Amino acid sequence: MNTYRISVIVFAIALLLPITSHAISPGESIDFDPSTGDYMINYMGWSEDGTPRMQHVRFVPATKIEPTVKSSLSLGGDGAINYGYSIANGAKSRQPLILIMFDLASAIKASRPLPRTSEELGHDEKRIHELSIVGTTALSIPNGWDGEINPSNVGGYLVSWSYVNLVTNNDGLQPGQRQKGFGFASLDLPGMGVIELRGNSPTIGFPDEGPDGEISDQHQKLLQNDFVTRNAAVPTIAVPSPFDPAVTLERIQTQMHTWIGKQLLDATFSAQLDRYFQSAISAYRLNQPKVGKKEIQTMRELLKKEQPDLGRDEEHESDKSQEKNDDRKSALIDRLAARVLDFDLKYVTKRMDGDKDD
Repeated sequence: MNTYRISVIVFAIALLLPITSHAISPGESIDFDPSTGDYMINYMGWSEDGTPRMQHVRFVPATKIEPTVKSSLSLGGDGAINYGYSIANGAKSRQPLILIMFDLASAIKASRPLPRTSEELGHDEKRIHELSIVGTTALSIPNGWDGEINPSNVGGYLVSWSYVNLVTNNDGLQPGQRQKGFGFASLDLPGMGVIELRGNSPTIGFPDEGPDGEISDQHQKLLQNDFVTRNAAVPTIAVPSPFDPAVTLERIQTQMHTWIGKQLLDATFSAQLDRYFQSAISAYRLNQPKVGKKEIQTMRELLKKEQPDLGRDEEHESDKSQEKNDDRKSALIDRLAARVLDFDLKYVTKRMDGDKDD
């Protein structure tokens, strides 16, 4: 695995905050330098002759990037949902972008089932190699990048793309550049998730064995949170088999409710949508599909009222158009969240009566 990949996934909000150190020895600390965005690790180590010595090592985080993520969604002829992503490294970024990662609970469509835990993967090197190839072929990978699917620590998948030719700290997706072509397919419907992105930073080198105790713990926390997060459309909602529109709508509604705490959806607007959700769910359970469809159409109209450009595909918009849309973001629902919800609602009606895309 590429040494730049993140081994521990922690969904962090604040990455570049000063660290208060309860020093084990006088002078030990980890200090944040706001002028550079770097950390200075000060710890009691050892000189070459074995005598104690205070060491000062600079840690350059991989978070000096300002990325933009655009998501695309489409329904394939085989019933799977195609997820596509376009990544831009902002012009004000101070590092090239080299790593993109998802931590997914949903299944990825592949030629054979992929293990969701390390235990399932086992220790057979031949099987591990075969499944690695299966995982890689399940991903859409742009030229110049590598892709992998691995079991996560909590049961699911770590899906990652990393820049291939890393020789210097200036390699990767440069500031001001955009890369399209990342993606995969899943039978699960989209919800709102988090994508993690990492810049190209120098590998930290200690002149001795490095710090221990609390300073070491704080350094590990920096490493575990050494990425930038962005919202993205990700597979989250399992579609029941055989298909049941009422159950599917209940799962969509449950996912929608999680957006309130993420400040992607206004609670009052959510309550307004809930009334139509309940009516549609009841209608489908009472075998009244026309009524259910009408309630869904009403919800889609409400979403379009909040986000008039709902039908546009993010991935194919220009960056300037994206910036313009962001300036008039609705206070009631996030633009991407509205697109995801609209896609899920449309999916239900298409499965029920084969509606054409609108």
